[in-house]
Amino acid sequence: MLLVVAQGPAVNWVRQARWVVDGNIWTSSGVSAGIDLMLAFVGDQYGEETAKGLADIAEYVRNPSASDDPFA
Repeated sequence: MLLVVAQGPAVNWVRQARWVVDGNIWTSSGVSAGIDLMLAFVGDQYGEETAKGLADIAEYVRNPSASDDPFA
């Protein structure tokens, strides 16, 4: 994390975030967090049933909490 923070000193880094939504910008903290972000985006835009269905089809166990990043 420190290397990333050093690369963007003007960025307001959210240390414990799995993903962050800032207006229409969605960013994630890693690969599996990106999958969770995508499912959160789908849930936001198309409904939670659609997001749940996609996770089930992909056999992916979703972490639905943006603030729960076990790797932070």
